[in-house]
Amino acid sequence: MEVGGHGGGLPEGRGGELESLLEAIKSSEVLENRIPLINQLESSFEYSPDDLSLILDTLTVSWDDSGCSGVPHCMLHKSILQVALKCSCIDTTDCLGQFIALVVKASSWCGKHLLWSVESMEESEEIQEEEHSRILPEMISVALNISIKLLASAAKCITVDTVHTIGDFISKLLSLTESSIIDSKKFHGAATDIAREAPIFLDETAKLCRAYFEAAKADNCKMSIPDEDTTVKHSKQGLASAVITIASSTIQTLCQLGTYAASSGGSQVALLNVSWKGVVSLLQSGKGMIEEKVNVRGIILTLLSVSIESLRVAAETWCTPVEAIGTSETRRAFLPIKFFLINAVRICSAYPSEAMAIHKNIIRCALVITSTGILFSKKPQLKAANEALVELLDPTLFALLDTLMKSSEVTTESKCQLVHYFLANEEASSLDHMEQANQREINLPSVDCIFSTDSGVDHRNRALLPAELIVFLHFLDASPWLIEEVVIELSKKLQTLLNILTSEDIYSYVLGFEIPALHGADHSPAVVWQPVYARLIQALKTFMISTVASSAAWNELEAFLLEGLFHPHFLCLEIITELWCFFMRHAETETSINIVSQLFLLLKVIASPVEVLVPLSGLRKVARSLCIILSYAPSATVDQVYTCVHDENSSKSSVLHLALLMEGFPFDSLSGGVKELAVKKTFASFAGYLESYSKNHRAINVPTSSWGVMGFPVHALASALQRCEIKGDSAIDEKSITVMFKFAISLINMYGTAPDSSKDYLAKQISSMLDIISNMRHLCAFSEMEKLTLQLHTLFLSTSDNSNAVLSQCKPSVASFMAILGHLNVTEDDANELCSAMSDLYHILLKERHWALIHLAMGSFGYFAARTSFTQLWRFVPGDAALSYNAITGTSIDENGFMVELRAYLQKEAALHTDRWSEEQFWFLVSEGRALKKLFETSSEIPAVSEPEKTVTSKDASTKKRKMPDGICEGVVLLQNGLKVMRGAFDEADFAELKDRFAAHLSRLEDAVSQIASLSGEI
Repeated sequence: MEVGGHGGGLPEGRGGELESLLEAIKSSEVLENRIPLINQLESSFEYSPDDLSLILDTLTVSWDDSGCSGVPHCMLHKSILQVALKCSCIDTTDCLGQFIALVVKASSWCGKHLLWSVESMEESEEIQEEEHSRILPEMISVALNISIKLLASAAKCITVDTVHTIGDFISKLLSLTESSIIDSKKFHGAATDIAREAPIFLDETAKLCRAYFEAAKADNCKMSIPDEDTTVKHSKQGLASAVITIASSTIQTLCQLGTYAASSGGSQVALLNVSWKGVVSLLQSGKGMIEEKVNVRGIILTLLSVSIESLRVAAETWCTPVEAIGTSETRRAFLPIKFFLINAVRICSAYPSEAMAIHKNIIRCALVITSTGILFSKKPQLKAANEALVELLDPTLFALLDTLMKSSEVTTESKCQLVHYFLANEEASSLDHMEQANQREINLPSVDCIFSTDSGVDHRNRALLPAELIVFLHFLDASPWLIEEVVIELSKKLQTLLNILTSEDIYSYVLGFEIPALHGADHSPAVVWQPVYARLIQALKTFMISTVASSAAWNELEAFLLEGLFHPHFLCLEIITELWCFFMRHAETETSINIVSQLFLLLKVIASPVEVLVPLSGLRKVARSLCIILSYAPSATVDQVYTCVHDENSSKSSVLHLALLMEGFPFDSLSGGVKELAVKKTFASFAGYLESYSKNHRAINVPTSSWGVMGFPVHALASALQRCEIKGDSAIDEKSITVMFKFAISLINMYGTAPDSSKDYLAKQISSMLDIISNMRHLCAFSEMEKLTLQLHTLFLSTSDNSNAVLSQCKPSVASFMAILGHLNVTEDDANELCSAMSDLYHILLKERHWALIHLAMGSFGYFAARTSFTQLWRFVPGDAALSYNAITGTSIDENGFMVELRAYLQKEAALHTDRWSEEQFWFLVSEGRALKKLFETSSEIPAVSEPEKTVTSKDASTKKRKMPDGICEGVVLLQNGLKVMRGAFDEADFAELKDRFAAHLSRLEDAVSQIASLSGEI
């Protein structure tokens, strides 16, 4: 049916035709007849603003709200919406209410149709089903298109009534959009229009909400009415309430659609961007208004959750194949995760207090992402994935944590709480896991372990511990801009940091792993791989610099560094020493002298002649650290330490001197005159010791002083020559060389007949003499070397098993001595006694099973073999040499085992220059860490002291006093009188500063004397 023409006459004629057509549409009761009339309305007329009201009224009346009766019903509604879409291209301001009413009808009906669609399609014929399924998404797309145009007009009419009307309109459209997108699988490929229009509608809705927020926050609102040029004041509270309702509903829908788009595998990129950007912009615009209506914490948690889930899917996919993963693939996977994290950062920046309430979840996200990077670093085929993760995710991830630290809305206590949360579960890492079946997997956490949601599982805590270390290092790096209280809290955490380094997991991770990190300018950073140990040291050095600005933080750090010098674990001690060296390199001379003075006082307190010759004693460990630190100190500081050590009034001088020499005292750092004097004094002391030996008829004296060191000049010169790299060719004459060999031979002869209590002392003396001779080989005669070699041969072959354990400490020095025998011109003859002795001694050395002695013996034999004139070197190698030793069977592999294993050994040494640890090497590192951890735990244990048994005594026995010796009573009186004299002297003289320095000491002395006096009175 067709009414009128094509709208080509006069305006009056066109108006009459339009009205006739509209009346015909209204009067048509048959649905099939109404559709062509409405189609004619769309195609035959060009509308003016004056026509819109009448047309929209007709369209609204023509809309059939009853349930869908089939394809004609949908075609009718589609035609109505097509006409409305054409009308919306004109200025819709005057007819905004009518447009909104029509679109609300359409959206409600389409929403119901989504629920009916499946049943309707099942009842329809196949051809109709396909057509029907195509019409509904087209209707929804048209409705969204109309709404997009209406939203722009709605922004011009901001009144309470209009906002309420718009609120219902937006609510219906948001519900329809959400349902149509999520249920798009019900449509047969016709949902592309919705996918195109929905993001635009959502973006326009977010823009309208932002405009409403601005109006609601203003002091007054303007309502624009075309027919009236007036400004109406409205209740801000009423408008704000309506705006909040609209915005909260919009945010909720955007979150749900954003979450859906995140799980779509990348097919909803436009929807993903619009949804989350809209959420962020509305939260930012509505701050201070929507907190009660919107669950901000839930939104942040959703973003963190989708980030972790996306990362989990990628990790599970990549960890299974053997082939390497390309850079482009990894970037495609990580860019959406970066997008989620960026939006989380923006929300946390706007709502830091809300973010702080879920700081544990934020930290967990950081640990999971960092742990995934650590997992990737263990697989060479995932190198590109690891680098992409660091480049794309790490900066945003750490910005998420930094947001909380930088915000002025987060309290200082909360920031300290955030720091305190890190490494809080380090006790879990110290549990004994030796009973685990597969120890090789102890450092290889699986994807399931990392992404497990059960925070109470211990193996998950262990899996995340390396990541916790890396994130904690970020806070140390950030310390220059952190507030003082947080820096102090970080200082208190450093001891815990050392404790977790003793775990075999962390120990092997720190020493055996390299991780990628961003370096360079902010605009073009590059990914650089660096050892974890270097990363750790760098962060600690940065933290040291930042603590200088706070005296309280520096006091904490200084105490930590001083206590760390006594740490029983070698890795922790190395770290502490490195930090002290860094301090000495950059500190002023006066400051370095003060610090070294404190370290020297510590060394002086623990000085003991018993420990000075024990390599791993507390004295030697501190002395080693001090020597390393002094190597970075200025000459004035080193000179002062040397002067203090040689203070003649100190009874511990020789002990301190020897301890420092044995650990490599930096002679080269001494100033010219002091260095020359120190070298001369060392050689003169040794020469004097040899002279006293000669004058005493070659008898070896035992020092009478309780603080003396047996053979101090010998040990001092041996250490100086071996570790301090000093030369003294002109400092010792030929006579002293002869006496030196006689003294060494005397020591060897005495060892065989000496009691067991003296063997350890003699073995150490023999070892030091061999070190001296090895460093002075060019001054030694052939006959002297021959005699000494024969004596050593006799000593080692005639030693019993019990004595052999003590004599084993000489073998490193014997290896050094045997190496220089390659310079001797010895006749290669079986009957040659010296040749036979050398062969037997090398047999003893090359049979050693200890890894350190194996290296020393191999180095010695290699040096000897390269310089000797012997051709039958196989004579020096026993059949069960260490490198051919089978640790499982306890026997040699075969006759050629040594050479085969030697070749493999040399090839393995050459292979160590690769940039990655092998699985075998890493496993040995784990085992080493476990063994060191046991030693650390053993040394840290405080032995339990059993309570003494209580004895019952009679009353007479308990009250009976014994007579106190006269000397003790007299001594107590003298002490009391002496203290009184000292007090009086300070009171009379004007020594206020000196009195303050002595006050504490005098008080302690008085307390001690009082206790002695009371004790003597009770006896």
